[in-house]
Amino acid sequence: MRVASKWSILAILSFALALISLDNTIVNVALPSLQEDLKASSTQLQWVVDAYSVLFAGTLLLAGGLGDRFGRRRILLIGLIIFGLGSLAAGASSSVDLLIASRAVMGIGGAFIMPSTLSILVQTFTAPAERAQAIGVWAAVAGVGVAIGPIVGGALLEHFSWHSVFLVNPPLVLVVLGLTLAVVPESRDASKPKLDLAGAGLSSLGLIALVTFIVELPDSGINAVTVAAGFIAVALLTLFVWWEKRAPRPLLPMELFAKRVFAVAVVLVGLVYFALMGALFFLPQFLQLVQGMTPLQSGVSMLPGAGGLLVASLVSPRLAERRGARNVVVVGVLTVTAGLSAMAFVQPMTTYPYVGLALGVTGVGMGLVLPQATNAVLSQVPRERSGMGSAVNDAVSELGGSFGVAILGGILAFFYRARIDEAVSSAGQIATELPDSVLETVRESLASAMVLIGQLPEGLGDPARLVVSQAFVSGMGWALTAGAVVTFLGALLAWRYFPRRMEKVEE
Repeated sequence: MRVASKWSILAILSFALALISLDNTIVNVALPSLQEDLKASSTQLQWVVDAYSVLFAGTLLLAGGLGDRFGRRRILLIGLIIFGLGSLAAGASSSVDLLIASRAVMGIGGAFIMPSTLSILVQTFTAPAERAQAIGVWAAVAGVGVAIGPIVGGALLEHFSWHSVFLVNPPLVLVVLGLTLAVVPESRDASKPKLDLAGAGLSSLGLIALVTFIVELPDSGINAVTVAAGFIAVALLTLFVWWEKRAPRPLLPMELFAKRVFAVAVVLVGLVYFALMGALFFLPQFLQLVQGMTPLQSGVSMLPGAGGLLVASLVSPRLAERRGARNVVVVGVLTVTAGLSAMAFVQPMTTYPYVGLALGVTGVGMGLVLPQATNAVLSQVPRERSGMGSAVNDAVSELGGSFGVAILGGILAFFYRARIDEAVSSAGQIATELPDSVLETVRESLASAMVLIGQLPEGLGDPARLVVSQAFVSGMGWALTAGAVVTFLGALLAWRYFPRRMEKVEE
C-alpha cells in the first residue's frame, strides 16, 4: 500500500471519529434552549445527554466483535448510517421523549463507528513507528473533538435553533460515507470466527446497567432504580467474566488482563478520560454561571486545553521513540496532575489567563499519555482481533469519563451544599424567613440558584450571587483535588509497570 493512501485512509477515519467525538459534548450547550422549547424536566435533560453514553458504552464490545467477524469497513458504514438517521430524527424531534430515543440510536451508531476507525487504522499501519504516529493522530482527534464540541455547539446556537446541533450531522455523514466507500479497504478476521452471542448480550446489558447506575446515582441517590441498576450490572458483568473464561471463542479473552502492559494501559486510558470529562463538566459551568460568559465564549475558552492535547498527541510518538514510552507517560500523567491542581485553586474572580494556562497544561498531559496508552492496549491484542481491542479501549474511555462526571460531580455537589448550608446558618434570622422551596432550589445546583437569584431585588442579588459562586468554586476545588490525587496515583502505576518501549504488536 502506498504511503499516501495510508494517510488518506487515516484522514477519512479521523473525519468519522470527529463526528462522534464532537457529539459527546456538543449537545451540552443546547440544554437551556431544549428545556425552554420542549418543556423538559431536569431528569429528562440529563437523559438527553446520558442516553447517548449508555447505549454507546453498552454496544462497543458487540460492535468490535461484529467488525472482526463481518468486516470492519462494513460495520463502520452501518454505524455511519445509524448515526446519521439518529441525528436526523433528533433534529426533527418535537418532544423530549423522541429526542431521548433518537440520542440512544445515535449512541449505537457511535459505538459501531469508534472501534471500527481504530481497528482499521491498526490493519492499515503495520509498521510500529507508523502505527504509533497514526494512533497519535487518532487520539488527538478523539480528545480535541470532545473539547471543541461546546465551541461548535455555541457557534451554531448563536445563529440557529437547538435543532442545528443535530441536523449538522447528516450532510457530514454522507460525505464520510462516500469517502469510506471510495478509499477505505475492507478487513476482517480471516478465520471468520463464530460470534460469541452470549458474551455480547451479557456485556451489552451489563455495561448499559453499569453506566445507568453511574449517571443516575449522583442526582437520584439510593433508590429503586439505582439499586436495581447496580445489582443487575454486578450480576451480568460477573456472569460475563465467568462465561468468557469458558467460551470457545470469547468476545473478550480474560487472559488479556493477566498481561501487565494491557491491564496498566487500560487503567491509564480510563484515568485520562476520568480527568478530561470531569474537567469539561465543571469548567463550562464555572465560566458561564460564575464568570458570566456566553456559551460560545466559554466554548472558545476551552481552546487551550484542546490545543495542548492536539500538539502533545502529535509529538508524543516521537518523544516516546527518543525518550521511552514510560518516561513520556509518567511525565504526561504528572502534567495532568499539575493542571488539575492549578485549577483547584481557581476563585470566582480569577482572571482567565490563569484558567487558560491550567487548561493548556492539562491538555498537554493528556496528549502525551493517550497515544502511548492506546498503543499499549492494541500492542497486546493480535491484529486479527483489533476490533475487539479497539472496543475495549473505547469502552474504558467511556466508562472513565462517566465515572469522572459522576464521582467528581458528586464531590462538587457535596461541598457546594455544605457551603450553602454554612451560609444559611450564618445568615441567622434572614434565612429562617425564606421558604423551604427557595432554600432547596439554591442547594440543588448552581444553575438553579442563579435563575432564582436573577429574580431578586438588585440589592440582594449581588451578595447572594457571590455566596453561591464561592460555594460552587469551593466544591469544584475539592473535586479537582480528588482528580489530581487519582491521576498522581496513575503516575506511580505507570512508573512501576508501564513498559519502557512499545516495539511491536504481539501476534
